[in-house]
Amino acid sequence: MALTRVGTAVSGRQGGVATAAALSLLVLAGCGPAQEGGEDAAASDGTYPLTVETSHGEVTIDEAPERVVALGFASAEELLSLGVTPVSVAEDPETLDQSVPWMAEEIADISDPGLITADGEPNLEAIAAAEPDLVIAQTYQVSDQAAFDRLNAVAPTVTPATDAANADWDERLLKTAEAVDRTAEAEELIAGIEAEFTGIGSAVPGIGDRTYQWVRADTTGYAFGNGALFELFGLRPADNQDNTQTSDPLSRENTADLDADLLAVWAPGDEEREQIDGDPLFQSLPSVEAGTVYYADLAFANAINSAGPMSLRWLAEELRPTVEALG
Repeated sequence: MALTRVGTAVSGRQGGVATAAALSLLVLAGCGPAQEGGEDAAASDGTYPLTVETSHGEVTIDEAPERVVALGFASAEELLSLGVTPVSVAEDPETLDQSVPWMAEEIADISDPGLITADGEPNLEAIAAAEPDLVIAQTYQVSDQAAFDRLNAVAPTVTPATDAANADWDERLLKTAEAVDRTAEAEELIAGIEAEFTGIGSAVPGIGDRTYQWVRADTTGYAFGNGALFELFGLRPADNQDNTQTSDPLSRENTADLDADLLAVWAPGDEEREQIDGDPLFQSLPSVEAGTVYYADLAFANAINSAGPMSLRWLAEELRPTVEALG
């Protein structure tokens, strides 16, 4: 099931994006044994060279890659889930426990925030120093052809073949798998994860009639995020749930419109959380009274926005009690 999302990933070093006007960061482990330092990174069956379609045209990978650089946790998660350990990941090792707890240990020793500049652009010099033979990136990181060409000149660079800012999780996984010649493994992961979500939801009688909403709480109201991931459980969006993220925010005086059976809400800061905790309108919502509110944090926002096999399984267990409470 493809989950449409737009936006940019949030990490500990980019937390300011989360609390600004970036509703786009809201959407929507089967990892193999880690290899040391990227050794035996892609145990290919000899199909190289491979030509892979990306967001900026075809890219040819001449040989099975052994040194793969991941420009962020989402790309690293895709690789790890396929049994491929990158040599370097564009993340800050100091913030991993808060931003990506489902994979913090796996990438702590290979994380390098210097791979991305302060303004969020790939640091070509630092990436080249890692001596990659493949770079896995997301479309928003190389949004124009010139930026892509510069990075691709360092090493073959693979992004999802879409103009969406943040491609569906299964599309991203399949594209990464194509680059490392592990498509069959990716397809198996996708089927297994979808079955796990369905299994949790099927325990709730009438799950298909239950609704969800996913919002970020701001000081002036609520902004809808893409919550299509909840549909993996069998839930359906509330009438006003805007997974396209194009509607106006919901004002505080209209808080009663957050009337879904399951409400997931992210209050990025203490002020926002204190505001909803002290708001009689919020506290009288059906989901609050029924105990079917999930209070999200930075890790959840990262996971739902840039989901992969490891984070999806983490999300499933995080949400399981709230989903089961619907029954």
